[in-house]
Amino acid sequence: MSVAHKTVSPRWELAPLPERELVDSLVQEVSLPKNIVKILVNRGHQSAEAIQKFLNPELTDLKDPFEMAGMEDGVKRVTEALYNNEKILIYGDYDVDGVTATSLLYIVLNKLGANADFHVPNRLTAGYGLSIEGIDQAKKNGVGLMVTVDTGITAVEEIKYASSLGIDVVVTDHHEPGMTIPEAYAIINHKQAACNYGGELAGVGVAYKFAQALYVRLGQEASELYEHLDLVALGTSADIVPLVDENRVLTKFGIKQIARTTKPGIKSLAFVSGLMGKEIGTGQVVFILAPRINAIGRLGDARQAVRLMSTRDERLASEIARKLDSENRRRKEIDEKTLREALEQMQTTVDIENDKAIVLSAEGWHQGVIGIVASRLVERYHLPTIMIAEANGEGKGSARSIPGFHLCNALKECEHLLIRYGGHKYAAGLSIKSENIPAFRKEFKEVSARKLTVEDTTPKLYIDQEIELTDVTNAFVEALEKFSPFGPQNMRPIFLTRNCELADNPYVVGKNHLKMKVRKDGAVVDVIGFGFGHMANQLSDRGCLVDIVYALEFNTYRGVTKIQIRLRDIKPTVGEFSTGY
Repeated sequence: MSVAHKTVSPRWELAPLPERELVDSLVQEVSLPKNIVKILVNRGHQSAEAIQKFLNPELTDLKDPFEMAGMEDGVKRVTEALYNNEKILIYGDYDVDGVTATSLLYIVLNKLGANADFHVPNRLTAGYGLSIEGIDQAKKNGVGLMVTVDTGITAVEEIKYASSLGIDVVVTDHHEPGMTIPEAYAIINHKQAACNYGGELAGVGVAYKFAQALYVRLGQEASELYEHLDLVALGTSADIVPLVDENRVLTKFGIKQIARTTKPGIKSLAFVSGLMGKEIGTGQVVFILAPRINAIGRLGDARQAVRLMSTRDERLASEIARKLDSENRRRKEIDEKTLREALEQMQTTVDIENDKAIVLSAEGWHQGVIGIVASRLVERYHLPTIMIAEANGEGKGSARSIPGFHLCNALKECEHLLIRYGGHKYAAGLSIKSENIPAFRKEFKEVSARKLTVEDTTPKLYIDQEIELTDVTNAFVEALEKFSPFGPQNMRPIFLTRNCELADNPYVVGKNHLKMKVRKDGAVVDVIGFGFGHMANQLSDRGCLVDIVYALEFNTYRGVTKIQIRLRDIKPTVGEFSTGY
């Protein structure tokens, strides 16, 4: 078998032109450039009211939390615990979503006067979710009520065990329910069949709705919770949930709250990350802040991350933030080593031309980083990927997927070979006996071969619109910025411009980044292509024509702010094309 060590080239797919009459009428109503209106209409915002609501969301757009099934019962039980001074344990998860959700409820319950503590399982020793050991410890500590965040919906046996010990459990979660729903005191999860709430809230989003409901029921001013939207934005952005509807509102205002946060932990994290005083968006959360919060959970004990997010002690916050930054550097080194080993293993275990999935396993892999490596392999090969870290006869796996392939549904077809599994459409975790890995690899590949076509495994680069460089003005880019926060189902708009002339000689900056300028019809724009440095030699002929696909952004360098093209793909020009109306 052989494996190609190059990224699969994406196929460009240009969005269709929307109805001309609709666009023209909306341009008059909303006073926006026609090219902006075309994108909005193609993204489903097809009335002036819908466009205004999208571009100018308000916190009043959030739904009533009591519309969520189980909310009334959950709030009632926590309220009883508050009045009776019962010991409450918040049981969370070790990723950013779980850490921020745990921190949020820990801060809120303690402010309400609760006798509350938190527990986050150790990824390496306890694994994901509720455990018998964790419940036993809770009983030993006199806990009468457990509130789960970002976990619990599949913990059927564990919750039954907690009940047998006299511990009530209120589940707040956002993961897909299994065939059997736990017999908890209350289940607050908008994805359960009994709930018509809708949406794709992250775990911290559900926790925030629960906090809202508590404040309402206790006669508190719910607007006081706005100061915690910084936590909601961190967890929601990091969990890669769709940034539409409520998630868009929570994240948009949460990003603003990060900039003015009073939490020493978030300020310290921004400082060690080099973001202090800089504009922070979802990109900075996902690629700079989130990895540092995640790092300590991936390599050990995530309780420190909760302490960072919830402390009021600036000295402690600074100390923990520096530790997280150090752990993140160590995590990166482990990532690179694991990726190299994974690529070597693919030489003998993967037929890249014919296989529709990648399943790799090894003793010694760090289970805290295999999800990151799986994501990198998905980016490179555009195939569902599972990485399994083996130890003591058992494997812990992290799976990542592509559009058109539902991981949990696929794992369900192989569940007879698994100890347990759970997760989302695009990301999942599993446990398996080492002896079953070969059979699982075979079956999972068979499932993927049945479900995926060549079309599915060909990456697509979706282009919102074809424009000219003369369309790229400050007003145009400012209008695009109103689309933020960017994320799944609301990605930064992508454009195509053909027949661009290279205005200077391309060169490489950083590790492998392409810098150049392009010119067309008198307009000249700076270009940065992250990861495109290898193309500098291919584009050495100044004046040659290229077609470019890109996003637009403002870039500030040495106090000067200019429009910059962020390259997504580039090809030699092969002909003339119509750009529509």
